[in-house]
Amino acid sequence: MNKLKFRSFILAVSFLFFVFTTVGCGSDDISKNTPPTNTSSPNGAEPQPPEPTATVDKTMDVTLYFPTPDASGLVATKRTLNVTEETSAAAIKEIFKEFTNPSTGSVAPLPEKTELLDVKIKDGVATLNLSKSFRENFKGGTTGEEMVLFSIVNTLTKLPDVQSVEFLLEGELKAAILGGLDTSIPVEPDESLILK
Repeated sequence: MNKLKFRSFILAVSFLFFVFTTVGCGSDDISKNTPPTNTSSPNGAEPQPPEPTATVDKTMDVTLYFPTPDASGLVATKRTLNVTEETSAAAIKEIFKEFTNPSTGSVAPLPEKTELLDVKIKDGVATLNLSKSFRENFKGGTTGEEMVLFSIVNTLTKLPDVQSVEFLLEGELKAAILGGLDTSIPVEPDESLILK
């Protein structure tokens, strides 16, 4: 009788051990097929997706040279530009916006409807590809031409990697883009036009 009870006890323990190990081994598979638990907040609201990261505005401090109303010279104006990236090419695009539509009462140095089609900087030369309206809408004579070109050149050469400016008109290099001053080679700044 004792042997029979002992044998039954061993069988029962073995059976329970088998059941627990089988269930325990399969627990990983069960968890994979179990739907995700409810992660809503205690008040029953659905969890909110993470907010997109806001774009951080970049700024650059620059000196712009605007012509005086009587075209007697260039006046330095400090500006902080909002740029997409902190590069001279990005700054030039913003400078051209200021030169076509100044945010202060300054005289716009660029002829009406001038567009900057492209800008490239290589070996210290900023190459500006301008729309044909740069030449078509220019009305200023020799002095006006100086004011336009050197507003651009004196401003851009204050950027760290620009020493001179090459002018293209719709992709073509012109000997005199506005009809008088030589632009067949990159133009260097003329500090004598800056009013103190």
